[in-house]
Amino acid sequence: MNCKEHHLPELELATGQAREALQAILYTILFIRSPGPVTPRDVECEGFNLTYPRIANDKLNTLPGGHSALEYDVDKKVDSSITTFLTTLSQIGPELLSGGLTLSFFERRATRQLFGLVSNEEKVVWEQWHLRV
Repeated sequence: MNCKEHHLPELELATGQAREALQAILYTILFIRSPGPVTPRDVECEGFNLTYPRIANDKLNTLPGGHSALEYDVDKKVDSSITTFLTTLSQIGPELLSGGLTLSFFERRATRQLFGLVSNEEKVVWEQWHLRV
């Protein structure tokens, strides 16, 4: 299967703006790539003059606070990934940090080996988004 790759322009940001910028980009990509019909929830950036979409809760499996289990899980994974990314940035100069982030979409496929006795699961990537900060 061919992998479609998207290379976004490099972002030059102040350290305090990085988290919010990454959230806006990642949530927008996840919103447009979400399977099936979803309802948008607009989020306004505090540090930028823009609004980006996130997936609104689906009223199913609603957790206390009005958030769905899916929405909570996605938010938790995105925030955790951004935190990990920000801690691994490389210093390239005085007050300058640099790094790359890749968001991959993949399909899990079961493969059988040894005459069908042993099965493995492989991840086949079908789309990637590359972002440099």
